[in-house]
Amino acid sequence: MSGFETAAQLKEREDAGRSLAAGPANAPLAIAEEDRLAVESSHGTVTAADVRTLRDTLCAKFSPAQLRLYLAVCARKGVDPFTEAYGFPNSDGGLAFGLRIDGMRALAMRTGDYLSRSVETILVPEGDHKGELQGARATVVRKGMTAPVVEEAWMAEYNRGGGRGWAQFPETMIRKVAESKALRAAFPDALSGVYEPAELSEGRD
Repeated sequence: MSGFETAAQLKEREDAGRSLAAGPANAPLAIAEEDRLAVESSHGTVTAADVRTLRDTLCAKFSPAQLRLYLAVCARKGVDPFTEAYGFPNSDGGLAFGLRIDGMRALAMRTGDYLSRSVETILVPEGDHKGELQGARATVVRKGMTAPVVEEAWMAEYNRGGGRGWAQFPETMIRKVAESKALRAAFPDALSGVYEPAELSEGRD
């Protein structure tokens, strides 16, 4: 069989690619759609081969609709779908979108208004559990705001799943949660709807 497409075959493939948006939400990804989903991000071109790699590895549990949504959010936020972003499929067919804390800091800095941040650990002050890890407090300063943004995160609220990260690095995890909350509150224009995996139930397992 020849490896070349005829003009008719090429036209058929192009027509299929143009009609994807009107197709069923959970229709399987065709090669033409992989081409269509080769989106531009601030980190370079996401090629059709990249889409196939995501589909077969990091996004293997995604439905086609969830993969489309994941790539669209990555492109809009300007983040790398391999190294900076996370997606967790929801049982209702939606998608919880997350970024590593470094990615959240990067988006905040790109606004040009990011000034500083600080994160402190909160320990139980007295009693039988004195000195035990209780939570974390994060402060973020944004240019133009009249006061710093301060957010707290508590172990009792987030360390419920007993995941490996929480078991091995509880202080690191709770500090990331507090900083993520503060960054999102200070930069809603850049980080609205974006969560650090430690904040999500799927990230605790």
